[in-house]
Amino acid sequence: MRRSVALIAALSLLAFAGAAAAGRHGGPPPFPQLGGTWSHAEINVSIKRQPHTLIVDRGLVVQSSPTQLTLRESDGTTVVVPVGPKTKYTGPHVRARMVHLGLYYAMTMRIDGGDAVRVRISFRP
Repeated sequence: MRRSVALIAALSLLAFAGAAAAGRHGGPPPFPQLGGTWSHAEINVSIKRQPHTLIVDRGLVVQSSPTQLTLRESDGTTVVVPVGPKTKYTGPHVRARMVHLGLYYAMTMRIDGGDAVRVRISFRP
């Protein structure tokens, strides 16, 4: 019992230290964990003690350029997500210009309606 309490405490401290280090370096927050089937979410959060709105979209990439991604969400609506030079891409092809239209899905995260801070490219939603 004592070992599990100590292990949980150590893991909690490591998680807190990792989150604090990410905030110190000014990196964007990670994608929120959202369960179920969704295509668009707006979440009010505090970042560095300031209130912000995270806007998360997920859908099929139907148009791509160096300044924006257009996604077709699961309900058939399209959303244009602006991207910029500070956007962090992850996935099989990390540059927007390499994304083949109609083949890849993307999950994007914006803060307060600005350019996407994160884009995750995948082969399926």
